[in-house]
Amino acid sequence: MVLAFVRRYVMPFWPKYLLGLLFLFATVQLTVGIPGLIKQVIDELSGQRRIATIDQYALTIAGFAVLVIFVRTFSRVLFFNPGREIEFAVRNELLARLLRMSPAYFRRQTLGDLLSRTNDDATFVRALVGFTPVMALNIIVSAALSSYRMLRTDLWLTLTCVVPMIAASFILRVAVRRSFTMMRVTQEALGKVSDTVLETYKGVAVVQGAAAEQAYLARFDQDNQRFTSLSLQVIGVRTFVFPIVAVVGNLCILLLLFMGGDHVVHGLMTLGDLAAYSSYVGVLVSALASAGWVIGSIQRGIVSLRRVWDILQLQADTPEGSLPLVDDGRGLHLQLRDLTYRHPDAAPDAQPVISHLSFNLESGKVLGIYGAVASGKSTLVSLLSRLQPPPPGTVFINGIDILEIREADLRAAVAVVPQEAFLFSRSVRDNVAFADGQGAADPARVQSALEKAQVIDEIDRFESGLDTVIGERGLSVSGGQRQRLQIARAFYRGFRLLLLDDVLSAVDHDTEARLLHVLQTEIAERGTSAVIISHRLSALRQAQEIVVLGEHGVAERGSHAELLALNGIYARVWQTQQQSQPELAGDAAVPQAQALVA
Repeated sequence: MVLAFVRRYVMPFWPKYLLGLLFLFATVQLTVGIPGLIKQVIDELSGQRRIATIDQYALTIAGFAVLVIFVRTFSRVLFFNPGREIEFAVRNELLARLLRMSPAYFRRQTLGDLLSRTNDDATFVRALVGFTPVMALNIIVSAALSSYRMLRTDLWLTLTCVVPMIAASFILRVAVRRSFTMMRVTQEALGKVSDTVLETYKGVAVVQGAAAEQAYLARFDQDNQRFTSLSLQVIGVRTFVFPIVAVVGNLCILLLLFMGGDHVVHGLMTLGDLAAYSSYVGVLVSALASAGWVIGSIQRGIVSLRRVWDILQLQADTPEGSLPLVDDGRGLHLQLRDLTYRHPDAAPDAQPVISHLSFNLESGKVLGIYGAVASGKSTLVSLLSRLQPPPPGTVFINGIDILEIREADLRAAVAVVPQEAFLFSRSVRDNVAFADGQGAADPARVQSALEKAQVIDEIDRFESGLDTVIGERGLSVSGGQRQRLQIARAFYRGFRLLLLDDVLSAVDHDTEARLLHVLQTEIAERGTSAVIISHRLSALRQAQEIVVLGEHGVAERGSHAELLALNGIYARVWQTQQQSQPELAGDAAVPQAQALVA
């Protein structure tokens, strides 16, 4: 997994990493070289040399310090910038992978966990390929050069100082192994907290309406407490390790003063050697202390990389066809052949959501579908649009199995208006033309789409008109306006087959009648077709055929008049809706329905 990630995302930046490594090596060389100059200064001061010589050393040390600033800055830029670019590429790839997944995938995954992976985990991956390499290499090179200088200065003193450092490294290794597992669990707990918060925000109206705030706060406290507890455990491990490193550093200084001072007294070391050695010990101890942070960053980065990699390896769970859907000017012919479907994650003995459904919808026609709750209407829309793959040999468009049609051709031909009206927190114009990208809307097409959707007059009454910014999820507009703005999207982009999933429930009947008249005209003139699913039968009565779904498949089918004549489910529902909708009392079909039911 790590090697595959490096090959795909890191290797394209190898020239920058290589150049950054050269600057890093120069930084360490200059940093380690300064103690050598200090040694010479102290030795010359001890020998009472001329002040001019000391000035030259001081200027050299200052020059080294200035050079360290520049080369260290360049080394970090050359490492950090690729990290940012890799993060950008990873986030785009994560979004692209997720957009290819079907709704079934998102039913199995919690939104909070996905957000945690695409935000927090992607950030830690960026640290893994940006901050961590420069720090790790800095530690390795600094420790190597400092150890070499220490060995050259005094072998036995160095071996003595290394003993406590080896002990500290062993403790660090045990702590790393312990915290690695804890970090993975902590990341999962963070995803759970995110999911709880998002779910509460999305359902805040329901929570407030049921006076369930305290219950949701308690639920959040429980999830947050677990995350806090795990985080404190990780911090506890680090808190235990870092002081040990500091103690090791002080112990090395103590050994240096005790043994090194004795060596100076007996002439085995100069005073300058002792000062330089003290600087080398400081560099080495600093490297050991930084190793704790680097190891923690590597741990968190590897855990996050695994979680991110799971998404980067996702393959679309809907089949990608290869056959083109040619626009021959005759519209689309939609055909279902004995469609029976149950959800993939359903129990083996569960009843199918849709059973033995067949129909033919020719171009220029409208098919209406009515069914009780949980009769499979929304599932049918997902299957007809291939958001969920139907069984092979059951859904055909122009005689081609929908599973074999190219994805781009299918999406261009079929427009879906889902049951849940979702609007983005953008302007009305950008919401209608969101498929063209922000700021790329065609004004004439937007105006025409809003007029066809019967919502232009209400938009014009807004203070900013088409520039009015709709609140998140469309909260600043009414339910009927949200539904019609979704329909305007379909008119804007155009379609050869339109799927409306119960999107007229919040629209008054006069507006509904005008909208359906425009839709019928559009279909007749352009030779397109539509499937309208609705609980309100008034939205279906103009359809050439209406299918009534029952518990075990198709219960009734026929035109509006034919279904009324059957005096069955459709006729009873029609009568009930007429009695509850006095504004339709003048409809010619009402007396007929009442007589049939009587």
